[in-house]
Amino acid sequence: MRTTIDLEYDTLIAAKEIARTENTSLGKVISRLVRQALTGGAAPQGAHSLPATATGFVPFESRGVVVSNELINRLRDADGV
Repeated sequence: MRTTIDLEYDTLIAAKEIARTENTSLGKVISRLVRQALTGGAAPQGAHSLPATATGFVPFESRGVVVSNELINRLRDADGV
């Protein structure tokens, strides 16, 4: 179903990043996230004790900021890198 919604910028960027990493459409990601939120499944139990990934890196806990390529590029520009 096609519809138009207004998303806040940070949520749009986060959803686009999820879609990119999962190699799926933005619509499917948004639908899944809304469905999880509506059914109470948005925050799985034990989310703060994340296991190491295949590379052995343990991800940082969320700080409420979406880290996108755009943000990284702005920070690099600010540092003159």
